Amino acid sequence: MDVMPTCEGHALVLPKTPIRNILDATPAEFSAVAEVTRLTAKAAMLAFEADGVTIQQNSEGAGGQMVFHLHVHVMPRREGVALLPSASEMAPAERLQRDAEKYRAAFAQLV
Repeated sequence: MDVMPTCEGHALVLPKTPIRNILDATPAEFSAVAEVTRLTAKAAMLAFEADGVTIQQNSEGAGGQMVFHLHVHVMPRREGVALLPSASEMAPAERLQRDAEKYRAAFAQLV
């Protein structure tokens, strides 16, 4: 879960191996991240009864990257509800735990 979410259910997908960003990922590494991102997007739609999903990946400072480890944002969206600004406010741990549990339940349904 993103600790500074821009919406309910804002999740992060990242590889376990250290990779600076998408520019440094091998095709196999990026393929794995892309597949987990696809599954997370499906789970987000289900878990948060979303109307759509925003997928975002930033590379290098000029591209908006603030944390220099490859990660992809998965943000469930509802019609007419704007995203909060990036890094605007830390979410309470209880909210992050609640959102994570919704994802766990959704992943269990997808398997």
